[in-house]
Amino acid sequence: MSSAKSKTPLLLIFMTVFIDLMGFGLVIPILPTYAQQLHASDFMVGLLIASYSIMQFLFTPFWGRLSDRIGRRPVLLISLAASFAGYLIWGFSTSLIWLFASRIVAGFGNANIAVAQAYIADITTKENRARGMGMVGAAFGLGFVLGPALGCLLVQNGLGFVGFVAAGFSLVDLILTFFLLPEPKERGTFGNDRFGLGIDFYIKNVTSAKLRVSFLIFFISTFAFANMEATLVLLTSKLYNWGPKENGLLFVYIGILIVIVQGGMIRQLTKKYSEKKLITVGSFLVAAGLFLTPVTNSWMVLGLAMTLLSIGSGINNPCNQSIISKLAPEETVGGVLGLGQSVSTLGRIFGPIVGCALFEKLGYLSPYIAGGLCMIIVVALSFNLPETELGPSAAA
Repeated sequence: MSSAKSKTPLLLIFMTVFIDLMGFGLVIPILPTYAQQLHASDFMVGLLIASYSIMQFLFTPFWGRLSDRIGRRPVLLISLAASFAGYLIWGFSTSLIWLFASRIVAGFGNANIAVAQAYIADITTKENRARGMGMVGAAFGLGFVLGPALGCLLVQNGLGFVGFVAAGFSLVDLILTFFLLPEPKERGTFGNDRFGLGIDFYIKNVTSAKLRVSFLIFFISTFAFANMEATLVLLTSKLYNWGPKENGLLFVYIGILIVIVQGGMIRQLTKKYSEKKLITVGSFLVAAGLFLTPVTNSWMVLGLAMTLLSIGSGINNPCNQSIISKLAPEETVGGVLGLGQSVSTLGRIFGPIVGCALFEKLGYLSPYIAGGLCMIIVVALSFNLPETELGPSAAA
């Protein structure tokens, strides 16, 4: 296989994750403001954001496990088609109900992140897996860079236009995947898996001594980040009187930092330090950023807080995903990664709901104090993470 051909699958997986996150990033600076224009309360904003994540929670392990049985490629194609449909509904939305419907369908389709991670696991060695997961993380970051920026520009042409553009990107990804993405040559013992998602599979892996700490860290970290993500626009509107443009630029800054960390820094860090130690440090940085975010009305302090939070989050995610993939049985990597992503998505459900409820009922300080305390718990939990079999230099 030529060098160009060997790179094609990685590039397509990168594009799939990037488009998923860009579509998500498109609406982040817009959704709270638009929902409030439709007379939604802060709590309703949280529910609207959470509806997308609820569908991801329900279908992420299903897609992952199904890909273990029938292959990664067909599952990616089906999910991309659903993503296209979700954004198309957004384009035709004229009320809050249709907005909810579009987020539900898009969440169903965009629950394919675990399949993309499993594809990476299929075509990389354990030594290179954190690097591959870092590439997925970089796609996340790029999506957050271009998504909010593009959303702020497109919203001037109307809410529907934003959806149509996102649908167009999803359609391009679907076509390229159909024609160019091959099925991995080695997918473990896929044919031996039973179809479906038995409750015993969930219980066995969630309660696994090797995996449960990673799953718990995944949930709490995502909860804290989603809590911030959902309330940040509400906070900056209250403290700085910012609109979609300013908030879009803030999310662009967050995305750039995540790209720098996960696209380059993580490779160097994992050569010197174990993934376990990096998660400890990353979680502490996130906690510091959350505590610092609402304490003053200085945008410079806010910038420092976002810097700490973004660097810490950029370190945490690929390291934790790498640990989970290494500890999972070879024949069920897709299902276990899907379960891990589903646990993370559970944090994305409760983070916006709890965060927006706290913001509305207890004031703007409360979501960030709660998030910071959660990350202190993660720091403590990280000391109980198992060391992966290849040691500190494995991810390098």
